[in-house]
Amino acid sequence: MQKSFNSFEVIDDDIIIKRIDKSLLTYGEIRIPNYLRDFFHFHEMEKHDRWDITIHYNKTEFYGVLYLDDYKRLRGKLRWGKDLTRELSNVTSKYVFESYGYEIREESTPLLRLQKIDKKTFNADIIFPEDVERDAREYMLHADKFIYGVKARFENDPEIRMKVLKRKGMSCAICGFNYENYYGDVARGYIQIHHIIRDENRMEEYDIEKDFIPICENCHGILHRNKENNLSVSELKQIIKLRHELRKTEKE
Repeated sequence: MQKSFNSFEVIDDDIIIKRIDKSLLTYGEIRIPNYLRDFFHFHEMEKHDRWDITIHYNKTEFYGVLYLDDYKRLRGKLRWGKDLTRELSNVTSKYVFESYGYEIREESTPLLRLQKIDKKTFNADIIFPEDVERDAREYMLHADKFIYGVKARFENDPEIRMKVLKRKGMSCAICGFNYENYYGDVARGYIQIHHIIRDENRMEEYDIEKDFIPICENCHGILHRNKENNLSVSELKQIIKLRHELRKTEKE
């Protein structure tokens, strides 16, 4: 399920994409359109309810509120504080406000990805389409660095990369590493894409949900290290989990 409505894109029941605009950065709020009422559980709210919510962004908890300002029509807003607005503005303003002297192009406007954990908890990422395109070009220029072989033609495709990041976010799906969280602005928007091949005879067909994950360079290299006996994603996850449990035991 992936549908686009004006500045929103519905990826599935738990993930939406919002194109960042002047209103979002100026007022620190999003007007929730009617087709997203169920996503935000407005049908469960009473007339004067204001739900305190938590938004996790860049390894920090931010607080906001969901409320109805038109109970009869179940229309409402998602609003957050100045601290989150400041964080978002620091990295996206130049793509939105003309005063920065940057060429404003709709296709380069950053995207706010909201993943619903429960009705009052959300994870937030920012996707930079410009970086997705640039990284895909860079990968192709330095293809000799990688061990992917023929599979790289999917992993380097900017359209596929964008679809994967919208659906699965900017952190490594295996170890959870996030480049921007660790390195700051210099690593903004950076992550690799891994193509999970389940059937070598069906490589021309792919499913974004099942066949691709965002991945850090370390995990990617380990998956492809032994071409004769590649590890699976689940096997590497299990190895990391066991190593983590072992280190906890050693510290006790």
